[in-house]
Amino acid sequence: MNFLRFTNIIFLLLFAASCTITRNAPKEKPYLVKPYEIELIGGQFTKEEREAVKTRLLNQLDDSSKVNIIDKFLFFHILKNPPAYDSVYARLSASNMEGSMHHLGYYNAKAKDTAYIKGKEVKMKYIVTAGNPTKIDTIAYNLKNEGLQNIATASLNKSFLIKNNPVSKTAVLAEINRLVDSFRNNGYYKFTAAELRVRGDSSIAALTTISDDPFEQLRLLNEAEQKRDSPTVKLAILINKPEDTTKLNKYYVNKIYILSDYRPGDVLTDTVNLYEIRTKNFIHRYHRKLFSNVLLDRTITMHSGDLYKQNEYFKTLNNLNKLAVWQSVNINILENLDEVNKVDLIVELIPSKKYINENALEGSYAVNRGGSNALGGNLFGISLNLALTDKNVNKEAIRMTHNLRGTIEFKSKKDTISNNIINSNELSYSNNIVIPRLIFPYQNQISKNKVKAGETFLNSNFAYSNRLGFFSLFSVTVDYGYNFINKKGNRFIFKPLFVEYRNLISISDTFQKILNATPFLRYSYNNSLVLGMAGGYSSTRLSKRHPTSKSKENSFKLNIEESGLTWGALPFFGTIKDIKKYAKLDVEFKKIITYKKSAAALRAFVGVGTPLFDAPSLPFFKQFFGGGSNSMKGWPIRGIGRGGQQLLPFGSSTFNDRTGDMQLEFNAEYRHDIVPLFSWLKLKGAFFVDAGNIWDIKRSTIAGATNEAVFEFKNIWKQTGIAAGYGFRFDASYAVVRFDFGFRFKRPETSNINNGWQAPSIGFNDALRKIFTSGPDNIYKKWRYENFNFSLGINYPF
Repeated sequence: MNFLRFTNIIFLLLFAASCTITRNAPKEKPYLVKPYEIELIGGQFTKEEREAVKTRLLNQLDDSSKVNIIDKFLFFHILKNPPAYDSVYARLSASNMEGSMHHLGYYNAKAKDTAYIKGKEVKMKYIVTAGNPTKIDTIAYNLKNEGLQNIATASLNKSFLIKNNPVSKTAVLAEINRLVDSFRNNGYYKFTAAELRVRGDSSIAALTTISDDPFEQLRLLNEAEQKRDSPTVKLAILINKPEDTTKLNKYYVNKIYILSDYRPGDVLTDTVNLYEIRTKNFIHRYHRKLFSNVLLDRTITMHSGDLYKQNEYFKTLNNLNKLAVWQSVNINILENLDEVNKVDLIVELIPSKKYINENALEGSYAVNRGGSNALGGNLFGISLNLALTDKNVNKEAIRMTHNLRGTIEFKSKKDTISNNIINSNELSYSNNIVIPRLIFPYQNQISKNKVKAGETFLNSNFAYSNRLGFFSLFSVTVDYGYNFINKKGNRFIFKPLFVEYRNLISISDTFQKILNATPFLRYSYNNSLVLGMAGGYSSTRLSKRHPTSKSKENSFKLNIEESGLTWGALPFFGTIKDIKKYAKLDVEFKKIITYKKSAAALRAFVGVGTPLFDAPSLPFFKQFFGGGSNSMKGWPIRGIGRGGQQLLPFGSSTFNDRTGDMQLEFNAEYRHDIVPLFSWLKLKGAFFVDAGNIWDIKRSTIAGATNEAVFEFKNIWKQTGIAAGYGFRFDASYAVVRFDFGFRFKRPETSNINNGWQAPSIGFNDALRKIFTSGPDNIYKKWRYENFNFSLGINYPF
């Protein structure tokens, strides 16, 4: 394929993309075609809000005025069954647009429809003149009930109806719902939105006042003119007196009945099939005692004798659902006929299965990117995963998971080192315990109303791995800590104790030679004990400037850990030879701006680890690395860095993984829709740019080591790698499969030449060959090793 032929194909595809095929058009009648044009004149909108309102107006088209265009095969647009043009439906669409503007507070808005006819094709243009919105002058509550009036006025600062804001239908409904929730949270259990109404008064004094004073009359007329230009309204929220006057009464909780293993058909009066335990707060009835009273008392936040509060009702529902030990949770509220203004609560809980057994067989395939035959070529792995979960240990909804995993990895051919077709094998066992509450010293924080939800965890993992011909490794990991969310929705994690121990049981002579020849691996592969504390913080904020405008998501994460400063500083542990002493911090910030058919995503990551005392670097399993489908996509995983360190020669049999004590990374993506493939699957695309690298903190004292990898401020830009590319994303809503093609435009290892900037030597006429073939003497494989990376990923990278 030469360049001219390739460009001809591109031209034909672009030409096809501009073609629209019309099918089943009305005969002998003009019919509607796209695009519709909507012009919005006036109104107090920002640029983004104006575009959002125009989208809202487009959705007001009458069904008989809508045009259906189907995109097929990426380049073809099919206009199927276009509707015949009818001025009546066009006028109805304009009327709908005026009604939509009314809901936004523009009560004087006018919409005009205009048809442009060319042959049988009709293009519509709608001109909407918004005018000025009607704004709120004052807001008052006149509820004629002292309790309700006090609640409403006390929360006036939370009102959705704000002076000088447009009076919209959305704001009015939101305020009514807010008041109903406030009343129901203060005992008015039976109160509904039907008991409230909103009245507006926009009368103008000049129309109702008679004066003999000509100057006074001029003033009133001038006021009237200003009112027309800037209309305002006085709002009052009133009570609709209900037929059932008990709706205006406060209610209290009488008795709470808990049916912890409820079976459909159970009744409270059944004393034969149901056992009963009475506590101070509730009456527990059950067939089999599957759950402790302590668990139920801790979960039920409503109490007998309390004022009924709707927020506590929903809080109890959420607490019960989050335990995940019941497949169905329902709370019935019954008005007690014997006790005035009191309700009984019937908690019906249908248990789920106590045990969950999950088994999985997984496969993996890895390409030898370095082109070496010494390591046995490409790799194929098989993993068997057996998991058993007990969701209700000790009848306390404590969740315990046992996981047994076995992995074996094969080579495509025998290597020249171990002379074995098996590359590695691993056997591991993990045990994870999650207690659905905070245990000492944080349980009292709940009573202080600072914690929304919390849990305590204890995780342990034991693993043995054997890299045939190189080494055998035994590892142990233990974590104990707390995970909780505060009232603002921010998540905290604190590990007062975490332990990681790696023991190299054996090292072959061959691998020892590799370590001797590769200085940066010597500290990585040895016995290591990490003993310390760790903590983390994360928050996510969602904002929406307009109901149909773009949305923004900002998220922030911070993690910190240490080893050797707390537990490791104690006399007993401090004498252990293999203990590692370091402090590590990483921070991540993400911002995603989502539009209707596209999104802009930004990410920044900074990670720094400081080896303490005489340690040359962090333990290898605590170091940072870049590259791969979720990082610098122009490099393979662990393929970039460190600093300006040179790449190993193509085809080298030496370990090429790069890890460091510091990482800086910045990522940006522009994501957009391409075409729907099926009703459940969409093809999307993304342009991406990644920049960053990893470095060492300390200069190595190991013989033969170079200092190209050491971080220095003066070399940040010089040693920053930059990659850009394009990716295809198959989005099935519940999962996304990504194919990303990344090209390196700035290479840290060539920073002495033009500061590392380069244009990858690839053109239209050889793109497919260089990306997908090997070429003579593996020349294209070598080009990819130095310039390109293809990555397959699941879900979005950030």
